[in-house]
Amino acid sequence: MNKILIVGAIILGSIGFSTSALAAISEQQAKDIALKEAQGGQITKFKLDREKGRMVYEVEVMDGNIEKDYEIDAETGAIVKFKQEQKGAGKAKSVNEPKISYDKAKEIALKNSKNGKFKEIELKHKNGVLVYDVEIAEGFADREFLIDANTGEILREKKDF
Repeated sequence: MNKILIVGAIILGSIGFSTSALAAISEQQAKDIALKEAQGGQITKFKLDREKGRMVYEVEVMDGNIEKDYEIDAETGAIVKFKQEQKGAGKAKSVNEPKISYDKAKEIALKNSKNGKFKEIELKHKNGVLVYDVEIAEGFADREFLIDANTGEILREKKDF
């Protein structure tokens, strides 16, 4: 009887150890890694996604007219992919001037969601207006919010099944 308990304790102990060793980094840690690496700028897109069998945070940072794209391993925090691209100067200038923050736009979308989970956010121009495009997962459907980056007003809400 004692041998069974010991074997069970060893198995449970190793399961507990392996899950804690694989604990994913937080959303905030991924943002901090990208901003530190970019040495300035503003996050304009953020998404947790599966790439080549592993979970990665996809983070886009705009710094002036330079777009820096990072893929950060969600388990280790290592930058596994980086791409940099120069964008049109006129467009980039206004990208750096939203009056409400990324976190505030995310909060507005979640508040207007029905028990949704944050999925993705992107800062972009839509019909000449600077907006946050926020995707929230609600069960089997996704809800997309278009939020004015200067006023926080929800301009459009769409549900995709």
